[in-house]
Amino acid sequence: MKKTLTALSFITLASTPSTADDFNVSEVLGGAVDLLQQGVDLLWPDELGLDNVNAKIGFGVGFTPDYIGSDNYALRAVPLLDIRYKDSWRLSGSKLTFSPIRTKHFEAGPLLNLRFGRAEESNAFLEGLGDINTTFEVGGYVRAKYKSGFLTAEYRHGLGSGIKSNIQVTAGHGIYKSENFVALLSARVRWQDNQTAMTQFGITEQQAQNSVKGFDTYQASSGIYDVTTNLIGSYTVNKSTRLVGLVSYGKIVGSASDSPLVADAGSSNQFIVGTGLVFSF
Repeated sequence: MKKTLTALSFITLASTPSTADDFNVSEVLGGAVDLLQQGVDLLWPDELGLDNVNAKIGFGVGFTPDYIGSDNYALRAVPLLDIRYKDSWRLSGSKLTFSPIRTKHFEAGPLLNLRFGRAEESNAFLEGLGDINTTFEVGGYVRAKYKSGFLTAEYRHGLGSGIKSNIQVTAGHGIYKSENFVALLSARVRWQDNQTAMTQFGITEQQAQNSVKGFDTYQASSGIYDVTTNLIGSYTVNKSTRLVGLVSYGKIVGSASDSPLVADAGSSNQFIVGTGLVFSF
């Protein structure tokens, strides 16, 4: 029985969720984990071992926003976990997928995602607004993959914490390739319904009364709320080691951009920059 174990270490993916320590991944970077993982898969695909198991484990640190819409950045840490079984079951970060429908260039199936929350103590502007607790999301996904790129669409529905329907569509395409270096450019668009928008960006009357910063009430509404562009690179150090990097710029749009948490206390411009090493053995 042969097993493939990959340790992935990169400076990019972390935040402080509502539940705990700095080693949990929050929603502000959950998408970035996905983007980097998909990029690495395309730029350096792994082959399944004879026992049909492929695993990646890793650890990263990086400068990230305190919450979605914040303009305050801090250094945080996060682990990375990616395990695949028989090329159908996959646990990537906090997301578990199963692909009963699979061809060479297409796959689809259900997903279960652990969506981490937001702690009011993670930023002074959140004080008095209460925590958004961690919850599970259920849904499904479709993914088309070709030699130089991919297109993925996901629907997720939260089971608690005021999180309901949200959709995200991600596309990536290789833009450069040399003997030792390849680069991928990707874009992601995210949509949310009214209740999710209120939970993430709205201010209720009770929250306005409790707000330490004195925020007025704000009614956030459904719509596209985030558009992100990402550049992912991979440099071959040797046969089993690669240097990877991620530069990400996101723009908060729609009613989310007018939220006091963004317009008054933060910024609609969101950045992530990181680098690290991938070891395969």
